[in-house]
Amino acid sequence: MQSEQLRQTQTTGTPVRNGLSDRIRAGLRAGEFHLAFQGIHESRTGRLVSTEALLRWTHPDYGLLLPDAFLEVLDEDAELAVDITHFVIDRACAQLGACIRAGHPALPIAVNVPPSVAAQENFATEVEQIAHMHGIAPELIDIELIETEDTARILATRVLTRPLRESGIRISIDDFGTGYSSLALLSEMDVDTVKLARELLTFVPARQRASAVIAGILALLDDLGMRVVVEGVETAAQARWLEQWPNVLLQGFHFSRPTGDLAAVLDAPPSASRPANLPFESH
Repeated sequence: MQSEQLRQTQTTGTPVRNGLSDRIRAGLRAGEFHLAFQGIHESRTGRLVSTEALLRWTHPDYGLLLPDAFLEVLDEDAELAVDITHFVIDRACAQLGACIRAGHPALPIAVNVPPSVAAQENFATEVEQIAHMHGIAPELIDIELIETEDTARILATRVLTRPLRESGIRISIDDFGTGYSSLALLSEMDVDTVKLARELLTFVPARQRASAVIAGILALLDDLGMRVVVEGVETAAQARWLEQWPNVLLQGFHFSRPTGDLAAVLDAPPSASRPANLPFESH
């Protein structure tokens, strides 16, 4: 696989992963990285309420690479994690600002951020400055914390989330339900939105137990007053089943595939399924 080739050990015995940081930096300078955008929709109406910015790498040798193929290196390179995060936020704000000035709806945009970057002292100020530079309000930025062992702890520590709150930036936890998140900490986490992992929806509504699990999670999150996005909605049957929860938001191929044209996402009619401008992607 392409991602495995990127991670193979070189003949010198030095892991390619150590050189991958430099290659990513070179790719950023060469313009090989870009964003794709996918809509997030109301359950019952299909109305678009926000979007998510997704990082893509058009590698000259391996073609289109999704984040799973290269972002693990950020765990080992804190400086690169900051560079990638700033790149994504800057490009997302730039495109959203351009769309708003062209008359498109001013809808929030979500960006994935490593928790180690979000916890840095000046992160909220930097996001606020980038947003203002492109003429958009920080309130339109939704920081999605990539789930790690540290994510729940960070979100339960108000001193770490307070700067984001003071800037008006929204906070979400991504891929909830299959990783490190603790139910014991759920009531303490300072988040606006919980995004349920796509794996939870795989056998819904065909299998009763799978449906009962996600129904229980949705009921719990509703009781806690948390905004919920269900990822991985790929069929009409799944979308219809989820209409039982009118306040739940949905994201997935049933509504739209990721595309590099943010304006097209913002202008799409409710519930419109349309082909992506990019090759088939799994996220």
